[in-house]
Amino acid sequence: MMALSLLATSGVSAAELKVVFVDVKSAIENTAKFRDGLQHLESIKNNKQKELEGLRDKINQMDKDLLNQSMAMSPEKLSQKQQEVDDLKTDFQRKLQDAQRAMELEKNRLLQGVYTKFGEKIQEFAVQKGYDYILTKPSVLYVKPVHDVTAEVTKLLDESK
Repeated sequence: MMALSLLATSGVSAAELKVVFVDVKSAIENTAKFRDGLQHLESIKNNKQKELEGLRDKINQMDKDLLNQSMAMSPEKLSQKQQEVDDLKTDFQRKLQDAQRAMELEKNRLLQGVYTKFGEKIQEFAVQKGYDYILTKPSVLYVKPVHDVTAEVTKLLDESK
């Protein structure tokens, strides 16, 4: 619809226009930089997960020990041990939230860098190839494969490290 209105108001015949299509998500997700970034995120996630699993195992063990020994403890000692377990559980929750926030920030940083480069390169690409319009996937219902320049854009992004 938007493309049709652009064609109608531009004063240029459709035969003269050079219009192509790019799947932005695919172009970005298939770049080496994005894939490397995802591997880095996965590595960070795995390290945080191991750290949190260790803390969770410690909490579970302390819970078991507390349950098994609670009858032999004085009320003060029992209260102290319960407080230690509660403190560790709070620490676990805080570390889990911190890890989730850190992952989200890293992912956003990765995406912002890739999208910024995409914006720069897509304009250069359009000028270099003489395209009048480059449409994106959400705004187009059908595109002949010959007009899909996603692979070319991905290659251009990879070449411009």
